[in-house]
Amino acid sequence: MTSRTAAHLAELAATHLEPDAARRWLALLRPAVQLVPARAGDPVVARLGGTPELPPGTDWPQWSGHGPLGFVAEVDLAALAATGADAGLALPTEGRLLAFFFDDPDGTGAVVLSGDPDSRPGSRLLHVDGTGPAADPAVELTAVEVLTWPGDGHPVLEQSGLDELPDDFAEALGQLLEDEVGVDVWGHQLGGWASAVQGPVEVEVAETHLGTATYDDAHTAEALRWRPLLQVDSDAAAGTAWGDEGCLYWLARTDGTQPPRLPDDIGFTWQCA
Repeated sequence: MTSRTAAHLAELAATHLEPDAARRWLALLRPAVQLVPARAGDPVVARLGGTPELPPGTDWPQWSGHGPLGFVAEVDLAALAATGADAGLALPTEGRLLAFFFDDPDGTGAVVLSGDPDSRPGSRLLHVDGTGPAADPAVELTAVEVLTWPGDGHPVLEQSGLDELPDDFAEALGQLLEDEVGVDVWGHQLGGWASAVQGPVEVEVAETHLGTATYDDAHTAEALRWRPLLQVDSDAAAGTAWGDEGCLYWLARTDGTQPPRLPDDIGFTWQCA
């Protein structure tokens, strides 16, 4: 069960915010699919690790000059659709999303950075059809629908006149996440608003898309065109740690009503503590 429900969040907002501010904040909430370890009998909608099945003629993703990318996770889109869980944005209902990331296994010092467009080939998100599940996954995940909200410093808060939310409200929201997901844990998630380790991930992806960090109105407008698609946390059970217990984020340039075009509408960033 989740405590990130409309009723609970409305109660928190009414407790800590003036009525008009509460209304505006609640209007920003987005559904998301939290990906949690599957128990016996749970539908498996995603897997961490293992070896993915690639369609004939599809090469393993490479970062030219650096080497092959590591396989991170897959999302079974048909299995997800069958659960009825709402990720808050349109996704294909068939095939699989396969996520790859270059984690520098040989210690060469090559790093994927949002501020370095040349490093974009260090991450990849593929949509494949007609393939089976990844072999020998480290973790199998099921879907829990939750509600999410924009984090501190997100430009949508300033746009909505909510850039100075009371500290006690921020603390209550933080405690809610800690109780449900864990301390210093951001979780695996599809859609919604990202649980950012540092600052808004949309701002970082806008920098990559624009080729520069202007932090002006154009940069803000570009950031607001992006939506988090897939968030993959460090996971001890999967044997992964992105930097210092960080998180990987794939985003889609979409208003949420149409499935994003891969790879054209996909951006990536990652953050660590």
